[in-house]
Amino acid sequence: MADSSKQIAREGASRRRLRRQRQSAAKKGVGRPTSEINVTPFVDVVLVLLIIFMVVTPMLQRGVDVLLPITDHHAAQRDTGKQLIISVRENGQLFFGRDAVNDAQLSVRLRERLSQQPQPPVFLKGDRRLKFKTVRRIMEICQRAGARGVALATEGRKGGS
Repeated sequence: MADSSKQIAREGASRRRLRRQRQSAAKKGVGRPTSEINVTPFVDVVLVLLIIFMVVTPMLQRGVDVLLPITDHHAAQRDTGKQLIISVRENGQLFFGRDAVNDAQLSVRLRERLSQQPQPPVFLKGDRRLKFKTVRRIMEICQRAGARGVALATEGRKGGS
C-alpha cells in the first residue's frame, strides 16, 4: 500500500509539473498559432521583382539606342507600341525596329506596314552626330513609301536651360 501511495504521489507531482510547463509555455505563446504576419517571404518576393524590373526596364526602349538631338522645346509623346521606329546610328547604319536594314529593305517594310488602316505614325531616331543629308534621305524614303509624316525623336534638355 505504501508503494501504491508513493506511486500516486509521484504521478500527481508529475501531472502538476506538466501542468506548470504547459501554463508557462502558453504564457510564452509556444504551441499556439500566432496572429502576426511573417513578412520575410513577402520582402524576398518584392526584392526579386524589383531586381527583375531594374534589369528589364532598359530593354523596353524600342528601336536601337542612339544619341538623340537635344532640344529646348521637347514635347514628350508616349510610346503606344504602334509607332514605326526607324533608327540611324552615327555610322549611317539603318534599323527598322531592332532589325538592321538597307534603304531598299526599309522601303519595302514601310510600304507593308503603312498600308494598314489606320496608318501608324513613323518616328525617326537619328543620332545627333549624323549629317542632315542622311536624315533627309531616310525621310524621303518614308515619304515615297507612303508615310503622311515623319516625327523626329529628340531628347529634352535636362535642367530646363
